[in-house]
Amino acid sequence: MKRYTSLMILLLSTIICYSCKKDLVVDDINISELTSNLEETPEILHGSWNLNQNNSKIDSGGIMCEAKNIHFLNNDSFYLQYKDKRIKGTYEVTSPTNVNLSIGSDFIGTVSNTSVNINKISLDLEIINDCSDKYTGEKYFRIHQFVWESLNELYLWQEEVEDLSDNIKPVGSAAYNQLISSNPEPETFFESLKHPDDKYSRIRSNFEDLENSIKGIDASNGVEFILIQSGSGNRVIGVITHILENSDAFSKNLKRGDIFMGVNGQLLTLYNYYSLLFDNKTSYVLNMAKRINNEFTLNGVNISLIKEEEFQTNPIQLSKVIQRGGKKIAYLMYTQFSQGFDKELNSVFAEFKTEGVDELILDLRYNRGGLTKTALYLSGMITGQFTGQIFSQKLWNKKVMDYYESINNTEWMKDLFVSEMDDNTLINSLNLNKVYIITSGNSASASEMVINGLSPFINVIQVGQTTSGKNVGGLAVVYDYIDNTNSTINPDHSYAISPITFSVANSEGFSDYANGLSPSDGFTLAEDFLNMGVLGEVSDPLLALALNDITGSSARTPIIIPEFPIENIIEDPDLWKSSMLFMFQGDIP
Repeated sequence: MKRYTSLMILLLSTIICYSCKKDLVVDDINISELTSNLEETPEILHGSWNLNQNNSKIDSGGIMCEAKNIHFLNNDSFYLQYKDKRIKGTYEVTSPTNVNLSIGSDFIGTVSNTSVNINKISLDLEIINDCSDKYTGEKYFRIHQFVWESLNELYLWQEEVEDLSDNIKPVGSAAYNQLISSNPEPETFFESLKHPDDKYSRIRSNFEDLENSIKGIDASNGVEFILIQSGSGNRVIGVITHILENSDAFSKNLKRGDIFMGVNGQLLTLYNYYSLLFDNKTSYVLNMAKRINNEFTLNGVNISLIKEEEFQTNPIQLSKVIQRGGKKIAYLMYTQFSQGFDKELNSVFAEFKTEGVDELILDLRYNRGGLTKTALYLSGMITGQFTGQIFSQKLWNKKVMDYYESINNTEWMKDLFVSEMDDNTLINSLNLNKVYIITSGNSASASEMVINGLSPFINVIQVGQTTSGKNVGGLAVVYDYIDNTNSTINPDHSYAISPITFSVANSEGFSDYANGLSPSDGFTLAEDFLNMGVLGEVSDPLLALALNDITGSSARTPIIIPEFPIENIIEDPDLWKSSMLFMFQGDIP
C-alpha cells in the first residue's frame, strides 16, 4: 500500500488528475438532441455541470459571464462559478426550460432555454446587470471519484459496505459506472455509500462549512434549547438551556428554563418544527408559553430573533470557584471541544491552580464533542501526573491498520497524556485524583472520550444522565487534493467530506459504549424543565448533587426529585455540526 498521502486519495496521482482533465473536455454537442421538461422532471438538473461557452451563439455585444461550473442541489440550492466569483443561492423552476436564481430574497438572474439529455446540457445564463451568454456542458463526476476513493481507503466500515469493495475498482469500471448512474448528485452518492449505523459522516459542497463547524462558527441567534414531545400527541415544546453571550438573544428577555411552544404564530408539532426553527431560517419569532393546570399555553410574550452569520461560540460558558463546606471547588461549564480555544481553556486552569482548588466539577451536559487534541489537553489539565501514558487509542479499518502495521508505525494511533501543547505551551495541571463530570444525553464523542480516557487513572464521578454513546470519530475535513504533498486542493470544486474513520478505546482497550456511559451509582438525576435552576449556582440540581457529595453533611442542599424530567427529547437536526470526534489530517504520518 502507498504512503498515507496516497492512501488519503484526497491525494490523487498526476495520472489520475490528467484523466480527470481529459474527462472535462466538452465534445461537440448536438443541441438538437437535447430534450427536457424541467417542470415535469426537475431532478435532471441535479448535479455539477462543467460549462463551455457556445461560441457559435455568443452575442458579441454583451458582457460574457465566463462561467465554469453550475451545480444544482436537490434542496433547491445552487452554486455558480463565473468570472472570478463563486456564489451560492436558491433556484426555482419557472417553466419547462427556465430557472430563476436568487440570493436570499433578491432575484439575481436566470438560466433559460435549458435542454438536458442524460449527462449533457445546453443553457443561456444571465446575471442581472452583470453578464449574459450561452453554454453547453457536461455533468462533472470528479467529485464522485474523490468521494468513492476516499471512503474506499479510509471509511471505518469499508469492509461492510458492498459498494465500497475493492472489487469495484478501477474507477470507470462497469460496476463503478453503475453506482454513478444511480446517484448522479454527489450528496446522494455519498449517502448511498454510508453504513446503516453511521449517523455522523457528512459531505458539504463548501469545505468552509466543515472548517467552521470545528471552530464553533455557525449562523446563530444565541438561543440554545432542547425540544421535547409534549404529552401523547404530536405537540412539541422548546426549553431554553442557556443563552450565548454577545448574541442577539443575549439582549432579549430570555433566560434558562423559559419555554416556547410556537414559532411565527404557529404551534410547534412533530411535523413542522424543522421548517419553523431550522431549514436555514435566519430569523423567527418565538411564542413563549407557561404552564397552567398541568397544561402549557401561550403567555402572549413574543420574542423576535435574528441569526448572525458566522457567529463564533466561546465554549467556555462559565468558570468560577465555589467556596463551600471549607473547600474550594472549581466549576467549569464547557460546551464544545472547539479549535482555537485551547490557550483560553489553559488560562482558566491557571486561575484554578492559583486559587488552590481542592475539587473540580466539569459540566459537559451540553457538550456534543469536537477535537480529540483538545480532549487530550483538557484531560492533562485535570490530571498532570500521567504524562507519557496512554490516554486513548484509535482503531481504524483493516486496510489502514494493516498498512501501518506492515511498516511498524502504529504509535501515532495512541494519544499519550502530555504536559505541553503542540506549540510548547505548558499545560496548567491540577494533579487531581478525582473529578466530577456532569452529563446528559447531549454529552457526546469528545466528552465521552474524556470520561472513558480518565476512568482507568482517576476516580471519575459521573453526575446526571447517560451520555449519547458516540464512540467513533473521524477526520475533520478530507479535501480533494490533486498532488501527493497534500497542499493543492482541487480548484474545480469546493467539496469536502468528514467521514467516520475510527473507533475510540481507552488505555485498557474499552470502547464498547455505543449505548452511552452511565452515571455513577447514586448520581443519576435528570434535569427538570420546570426547575432548571441557574447554571453555576446551587439552585441547579445537578451541580447541587455534586456539591453535596464533596462537602458531605457540612453544607447539604436538598435534592428534589424531578417532577417534569427532560425526556422524549427530539434529536437536533443540526447535531452533526458539533456532535463529532475530530482529528486533523495533518496528525497522520
